[in-house]
Order: sequence, then structure tokens, then C-alpha cells
Amino acid sequence: MISLNYPIVIYPCDEGGYVAEVPALKGCLAQGETLAETLDELETVKQLWLKTAEKQGRTLPDINWAMEKVKSLSYST
Repeated sequence: MISLNYPIVIYPCDEGGYVAEVPALKGCLAQGETLAETLDELETVKQLWLKTAEKQGRTLPDINWAMEKVKSLSYST
């Protein structure tokens, strides 16, 4: 299993449950009824995203850059 600690963003859905995403990994998001379910699903999606990127020879985003991106998102709301 690939283990990279990219920052995540979690927010509640209007209809209930939660959405979580890894902003540095375009399209890497998941949703669930509980926080635990959402985070478990996000970990699965993140691992699939990273494996696919590795197979395609894509360069992964720098974790420090990802941290700055999440910080900027949190200040813009």
C-alpha cells in the first residue's frame, strides 16, 4: 500500500453525510454517511488514484505544495 500523507478537506453534505477530498489529487474524493465511513472510502479512492498514477508514470504532487494549497482553500472561505 502506498502511504503519502496528503492533506484532506472534509465538509458536511446538505442532505446528510460527508464529502472528503484530497485537493492535490484531482478528482480524488469520497462520500459517506459517517465521518469514519467517509474517511475509509477516501483512503480506498486515494490508493487507487496513486496506483493509477504510478502505472501511468505520472509525477505525484509535492506534499509541501499540497499543504499550501489546502491552507489557501481554508482562507478563501
